[in-house]
Amino acid sequence: MFDTTDVLIAGAGPVGLMLAAELRRDGVKVRVIDAHDERVFFVKALGVTARTLEIFEDLGIARDAIDAGVWLTGADTFQDGAPAFGAEVPRAGLPYGALSLAQFETERILEAELARNGGHVEYGATLVDFTDSGDAIDARIQDACGESRTIRCRWLVGCDGARSTVRRQLNVAYEGDQYPQTFMLADVDVDWDLQRGRMYRFNVSGEGGAGSTALAALPVRGSARRYRLSMVLLADDAARHTVNSTPDFAEIERIMLPVLPKGTRLSSMRWSSVYRVSHRIAQHYSRGRVFLAGDAAHIHPPVGGQGMNTGLQDAHNLAWKLTLAARGVAGDALLDSYEAERRPVGLDVVESTSRALNTVLAHGEIKPAMRETQLLVGYRGSSPIVADECADMAPELPAPGDRAPQAGGLVEAFIGHAQRLHDHLGRGRHTLVGYIDAAADSARAAAFDTAVDAWRAALGPAASAVLIVSPNVANAASFLPAQEAYRTLSDNAGEFADAFGAKNGMVWAVRPDGHIGFRSAASSSDALIAWLDRVLGKNVTR
Repeated sequence: MFDTTDVLIAGAGPVGLMLAAELRRDGVKVRVIDAHDERVFFVKALGVTARTLEIFEDLGIARDAIDAGVWLTGADTFQDGAPAFGAEVPRAGLPYGALSLAQFETERILEAELARNGGHVEYGATLVDFTDSGDAIDARIQDACGESRTIRCRWLVGCDGARSTVRRQLNVAYEGDQYPQTFMLADVDVDWDLQRGRMYRFNVSGEGGAGSTALAALPVRGSARRYRLSMVLLADDAARHTVNSTPDFAEIERIMLPVLPKGTRLSSMRWSSVYRVSHRIAQHYSRGRVFLAGDAAHIHPPVGGQGMNTGLQDAHNLAWKLTLAARGVAGDALLDSYEAERRPVGLDVVESTSRALNTVLAHGEIKPAMRETQLLVGYRGSSPIVADECADMAPELPAPGDRAPQAGGLVEAFIGHAQRLHDHLGRGRHTLVGYIDAAADSARAAAFDTAVDAWRAALGPAASAVLIVSPNVANAASFLPAQEAYRTLSDNAGEFADAFGAKNGMVWAVRPDGHIGFRSAASSSDALIAWLDRVLGKNVTR
């Protein structure tokens, strides 16, 4: 007799935990296995982008992450001991800044969220292999004692890292290469006079260009002096250390102190490692009922902290699609869109971080940029499941495939504080957003009501809606129905109309991952349902 589940996730790192927590929140049966006997507490990935914090907000864990991290304020570069370059981390107009958050804290927070949703991780359980019958996946699992069992699942997701068993058994190529440099990493306390909250890079040039190296320092929460130090090893030191070895504290001091500012003292080493950096991407992100996410799908240089964040956003994209498939609402067309949307993003990150690492190695500067917030990541022009029914809209306005921008100053009757648009999006819901202004009449409002009814009939409890109205409509709109099926918000600050280029009667369908799926100049239930039919791969009106 087989154990059964809807989704089996191999790997309980940040990506696997994110996917599991979202699926459990949405009521999908999930099993999560991990080969480790228990969670490890290493400071691997650190940077958390503004976009990832938005996703954490969607899960209700953004405050937990902020409390466990350190805000990054800027980046300073030193050349041979002297200040050479400084830059501030972008903040103006962003929903969040950049956060330094140790990977083990990210995992702790996500695992706690998974537990709140009724899930848990099966530690000491290793995926040996699996067979795909077309209708289900039979995965053979081995526990720490060597005993085997089989879990039958509808879908298998490999979140099992760069050496992914899932990817290897799928025989999917992992295209790319490894950088020749060897890096050393240490999690230590650093006593110096430099300002807390900034990233630092220390470049040292050898005579005639020989023997040049660099060290990067990022703050870690835990003590006011805790930093993760990472540096490029010189050839002689690289030859002394094998990859994945753990240098002792004396060796860390010997190699790193000469690169750090004079008078710096190191102490309290918690972890060290020697590693190499690769740039690779899986040729495919999915085959049949099997998917790859995170490092199993892509791995790239750690410049800009893009790696873990890209993997978390893989999970965020896949979760809502698997949820609809598990509920029987969607077919293969929707699941196929995971690779179509996320692989181009992974490829872009691999290419851009590789270029950035080459630049850093050549010129030794850290330059935080808007790109690294990941708020600009989108699927416009590449996704097979988005549609635009609007003509002559300015290209800079948010279009289907783009992340729905934030808009504040929205006022709801009988609530004394203003709200944000994102308060009404996500959380596993598909949200239909409508807009009417002073030129509206009862027909416009009725058309939105009809579209909402069709929307809810198609998507059931996953459907949500909100109507945004201009202030003059909110104050004198007797034609607005007393609706309890959705909320009506007044755009008192005009932020929504400005951000979206909103015109009277327009509607937007916003997916659970916060990206716009559909835009129309009018509330047409026929056009809306025709789009849903294409996205879901079945006739939702039946």
